[in-house]
Amino acid sequence: MSPEKFDTQAKGAFAEGINLVWRRQRLVWWVFVVCLIISHFAASNVIARVTPFLDYSPAAEALLARSFHFTAIIELNMRPAEYLDAGTTPGHYALIFFLFLLLATGGIIESYWRDATLTTAEFFQSCGFYFWRFVRLVCFLILCLIPVGILAAILEHITETVDKNSVSVMPGIWAQILTVTILLILLMILRLWFDMAEVIAVAEGEVRSRRCLARSAALLRRHFGTLFWLYFRISVIAGVLFFIGIHFIASFRHTSIRVELICLQILVLFWIWARLWQRASETIWYKRYLISLP
Repeated sequence: MSPEKFDTQAKGAFAEGINLVWRRQRLVWWVFVVCLIISHFAASNVIARVTPFLDYSPAAEALLARSFHFTAIIELNMRPAEYLDAGTTPGHYALIFFLFLLLATGGIIESYWRDATLTTAEFFQSCGFYFWRFVRLVCFLILCLIPVGILAAILEHITETVDKNSVSVMPGIWAQILTVTILLILLMILRLWFDMAEVIAVAEGEVRSRRCLARSAALLRRHFGTLFWLYFRISVIAGVLFFIGIHFIASFRHTSIRVELICLQILVLFWIWARLWQRASETIWYKRYLISLP
């Protein structure tokens, strides 16, 4: 089958990914519950540190009287006497959640690849079986991010130079927009490359990470338009709806902070669902790709 004909048939992976996530929605809820538990421990640590002085601070009224205020948090961060800084929240909780997702990815992709509900034993067996392969892929990803970081520094320097040498502010603004756009596209391509490498590792049982990356790069080279458009659409939909939700929460004054916390958790749940939608669509695409091979 020609690449053009296959790309036309593979467009259905976008919609089929939603159906697959819905059929295996237990994975979404499971990831959300673990995220909620880790967030609870992280928040408990912050509460234990700020309660002794925040209970007697006028800032508490601004934070909790009517609704949660992001500006109040920023104001507290600027007051050394309050000791409410970024170090209050231990970074190891974020690391724990990252490692959990890295571990769970093997079981999630395996479930999507089989399109079946795995037993608990099968799921964790898949998680452990692919874990170290995905760790090696993350190490390669970090190496690939180094030149992207260097490019970001160069573009930032160019943007600052344009902004300083321009009479109007518009050239600096457009340079900043162009810089952000270039970096976002590069990061999405990089993420898509490694996503497909993980799918290949599960689908073909490939042990060597470099071979997974090589096959994924070959796929991107031949079917870049279809794969990137598949990934890009889901990213845009998720980003737009997420920021609409943030704007709604920040602008709408609720009578209870509990309502806002529930809304924030709904946004977290939606973000998890969107990410698994990407993984499901990528898995479906690759399954159809293998079927199309002679």
